[in-house]
Amino acid sequence: MSSTRRLVASNTAVQIVGKAGVLVIGLASIAILTRYLGPEDYGRYTLALTYMQLFAVLADVGLFTIVVREISRDPERTERLVGNTLTLRLVLAAAAIVLAALISLLLPYEPDVRVAILLAGLPLLFGMLNSTFVTVLQARLRMGRAVVGDVIGRAVSLAAVGLVVALDLGFLAVMGTAAAGALATALVTMLLTRRVAPVRPRAEPRVWRRLLVMSLPLGVALAVNELYFRADTLIISLYEPYEQVGLYTLAYRMLELTLVFGTVFLTTTFPLLAQAVAHDEPRARRTIQLSTDLFVALGAPLVVGGLVLAPDLVELAAGRDFEDASTPLRVLLAAGALAWINGVFGYALIAKERQLSALWLNGTALAVNVGLNLLLVPKYGIVVAAAVTVASEVLILAGSYVLMRRYFHFFPAPRTLVPALLAAAAMGALLWALRDAPVLLLVPIGAAVYAGLMWLTSPASRELVAGVRT
Repeated sequence: MSSTRRLVASNTAVQIVGKAGVLVIGLASIAILTRYLGPEDYGRYTLALTYMQLFAVLADVGLFTIVVREISRDPERTERLVGNTLTLRLVLAAAAIVLAALISLLLPYEPDVRVAILLAGLPLLFGMLNSTFVTVLQARLRMGRAVVGDVIGRAVSLAAVGLVVALDLGFLAVMGTAAAGALATALVTMLLTRRVAPVRPRAEPRVWRRLLVMSLPLGVALAVNELYFRADTLIISLYEPYEQVGLYTLAYRMLELTLVFGTVFLTTTFPLLAQAVAHDEPRARRTIQLSTDLFVALGAPLVVGGLVLAPDLVELAAGRDFEDASTPLRVLLAAGALAWINGVFGYALIAKERQLSALWLNGTALAVNVGLNLLLVPKYGIVVAAAVTVASEVLILAGSYVLMRRYFHFFPAPRTLVPALLAAAAMGALLWALRDAPVLLLVPIGAAVYAGLMWLTSPASRELVAGVRT
């Protein structure tokens, strides 16, 4: 057990360092692209990538999570399951790209946007290749190798962006930079995975059928969930100019970069949670409680800090042309804090093999999200789209409570909530008083003040630190 704990700790630490690198590279890429493209072309660029990401779910159909679960439980099946998954996902990815291109012809997009959508299919294809190898690394708690591939790929993409901008090659060339980075990531990850488990493409129809039967309920839920996350951008693109798409997707991209560290924790602990659910449910409950406390403690300063610092963060990231992205960013950060907590319950239900039971919840959230966006976005614009995202996360949280009580007979009490809110309020007041100082100085000051107050006032937070260590 102690060796497993050390492995988890080192695995998490390497990922945090790597994700810090990814965050820096991502911010640099945003700074270059937004200033080069401007809000309108940046809107076209992000719309193409967002549109294609919807079809990435069809290329995966839940295979990633199911394969991680299966090879975590039985490592001897790794080569066969992952080899078949590799071939199957590439076939599905090619079909998804063709389908996405055909559907784009029916939408009121300009020709250059349709071409950009087709180019966005290349990162999808290379991403499916990469994430198939990542299943092995995640199940074996070797995610540091995946992070190396990710960082190298992001660096390649950033270098390509710099070259395109320096040569002024234009909008479509910018689309190609994402493909260059995704290819580099896939190649590096493939080479590093060979040292853990030799994986070769396999084509066994019987295995394919079994994998699809297991993963399809989760795949449908993920497709619904992905549409729920991306529908707002697509609806905005139908009713608002590309400039508004650019402002909204910038806010969303900054949110995603902010949430990467929480994602590290979720992906690292999932194999252990799957094992605990199968063999030691009290330990599974402790893991769920610890994770919930952690994300409550992280979510409060994220929301309050965003309320104060969002305008400065947007200006730093993208310049004054994107200043109207600050309000949707403030709202989306609240949705992100809730998404962290909901992610804990989502992974727990998957580990319990109750992904089909959660489908109704995802479907309800999607219906509410799409319905409200269609009703309100044409009149009120991008800020209300962000508010709808928050409302949808609240709905998912309420449904998760019902499902967790039903299948685990347990729902974690948010032990860190009250001290987190008080500490975040004090932090927010200090940041407001110092708001004229540089934002790069305010962020670490706010984090230090919040962490200190939590340590002094919250025994649950001290217990949380001890729990993370063990």
